[in-house]
Amino acid sequence: MKKILASIIIPVYNRHDDLHHVLNQLAAQECLDFEVVIVDDGSEPPIRFDTGSAPYPLRVLRHETRCGIGKARNSGVLAAAADVLVFVDSDGDIFDTRWFEKHKDLFKQAREKAQQSGKAGCVLHSEVVGISRGYWGRTDSYSNWFGSTTKRPGEIADRHVPTHNTATERRVFDVVGLFNESLELCEDVEWAFRCLEAGVGLFLYPGAPVGHYDRNTFRGMWQHYYRFGLYTLKARNTNKRSPYGWLFPRTIPAAMALLLITPTLMSVYVTWQWLKQTPKILWYLPGLYLANLASYLGMCRSLMGGKP
Repeated sequence: MKKILASIIIPVYNRHDDLHHVLNQLAAQECLDFEVVIVDDGSEPPIRFDTGSAPYPLRVLRHETRCGIGKARNSGVLAAAADVLVFVDSDGDIFDTRWFEKHKDLFKQAREKAQQSGKAGCVLHSEVVGISRGYWGRTDSYSNWFGSTTKRPGEIADRHVPTHNTATERRVFDVVGLFNESLELCEDVEWAFRCLEAGVGLFLYPGAPVGHYDRNTFRGMWQHYYRFGLYTLKARNTNKRSPYGWLFPRTIPAAMALLLITPTLMSVYVTWQWLKQTPKILWYLPGLYLANLASYLGMCRSLMGGKP
């Protein structure tokens, strides 16, 4: 029996076709030294597969009711057999048949860098390419993945790393704890800030890209960022190492004072990150502003006691 080098954890809720797509792409990998742990977070109908027909060990765990993405990821972490844990979204696109091999090699490099730097552990994130169409779809992709497309490897100290195309060691969860199950969104933000506070290295190494299917309509984009904003302050307020804390209001008067400032500065920041790669980003600046405005209004709503 082959040694399992990593456990690939895929939480899913009602994305049956997308999940089939990802599993077929994993089956096409040239290196199959991994297991896949699917966590069905209350899907209807339930996720079902013939686990014996996959070319890799495959397990399906199920929550009978929807518990949220944090709980789903935690169930996968606790059930995983390997010490290296790789997180992939069910609406991803693993288009490279050597993705796992490349990701594995990048994680080895990042872990060595973390050890040399005296870090308490290692988290590796590689590139994510937004798959979208139209103005609002591209706006969503630019806003979502501005921190996931750099061409230069390095350590991240001023933001979180998304949990799509991301690997870590099991012992990191022993150091910082599991994902916050009270957060429907931003659970990866809160967890990453705990990693920074505990001295765990967050690394972005390009070279093992995957895709992600983003929202293509204005309504879908607006609703996503508004909901993101509803959880943002809760995710940030629990951590001392929350970067750029002054941009995020803690009171209603502060929210009113920052209404124009925060969405504008966030939009400029995202635009600047992309401008290094493509001048086309300037065309999407109005859309980026609206995405950040939606997020900010979600924050304001949370300050007034609004529930997601």
